[in-house]
Amino acid sequence: MASFLLLPMNRLSIILTISLFAFSFHAEAQLYSRFQADFSIKEIGYDGKQNLITGTIYYNKTNRTVYYDFQFPEASSMVIMDTCTVRPDSKKIISHNMGVSMIDFSIYNLFLNQNLDMYGLNETPYQLTDMEESDEMVISTWELPGKQVVDIGKMLLSQKNGQLFGLISMDKEDSIISKQFFMDYENIENLPFPTRVIQFSYMGDRESKKITTYRNIILNSKENEDFYNYTIDFEPSHSGPAMVPVGGND
Repeated sequence: MASFLLLPMNRLSIILTISLFAFSFHAEAQLYSRFQADFSIKEIGYDGKQNLITGTIYYNKTNRTVYYDFQFPEASSMVIMDTCTVRPDSKKIISHNMGVSMIDFSIYNLFLNQNLDMYGLNETPYQLTDMEESDEMVISTWELPGKQVVDIGKMLLSQKNGQLFGLISMDKEDSIISKQFFMDYENIENLPFPTRVIQFSYMGDRESKKITTYRNIILNSKENEDFYNYTIDFEPSHSGPAMVPVGGND
C-alpha cells in the first residue's frame, strides 16, 4: 500500500518479513475445522463484583457455529451463529445486529485459520500504517482508511517471538477502549495457542477485567456431533436485540 513508501527502510523490511510469514501460514490454513476446549472465565465487573463461569466450547469452522456447554454456575448452553445467538434451555433466539462478525474474530476461528498472529487484521479494511521494534516486541499500528466509521479508532498490535501478545483498541479520540493479552502458549498439533487471555475493558474511569483459560484442547474431534452440528429444533419463545457472547473475542 502507498503508505509503506513513507516508512523508513528498517520498518518496511519488518512489514515485508511479517507479510511473507503470514502468507506461508495461510498455505496450510485448511488443515483443521473443529476446535474443542474446556474453559474457565473469571471476571471482575465495573462494579467490582466477581463471577466465574466454566464449561466446554465446541467450534465448527465449516458451519460457523460456537457451542458453549456451561457447567458452572449452572448447567446450560448457548450457541453463537453468524446471524443470531441461541439459548436452547430458555428457547430464545437473539438476532445479531452487529456489522462485525463475532465468529470471524473469535480466538478459535483465528487459530484454525492460522491467522492469530495478526489477529486477522490483515484480512480486514484496516491498513498497517506504522511498525516499530521495542525490546522483544514488534508493535504495529492499524487504522481504517478515510472516514469509513465514526466511532472506531486505531488498533495497536504487539507480537513477541512472532506470536500475538497484545491488542489495544482505541476510539476516535485515541482513548483506550480495551486491552487484551495473549499468554501461556502451548503447541496444539504443532500450532501455538494462547491458553490464557486477559482482557481489560474501560468505561470512563472504570475498569473491568476478564481472565479466560483453556485446557484439554482437541482439534478435529469426531465426537459430540450434536454440538458441532447444532440445529435449532424449537419454536422460539422470545427474541431480542443482539447480545455479546460469553468470552467476547477470546
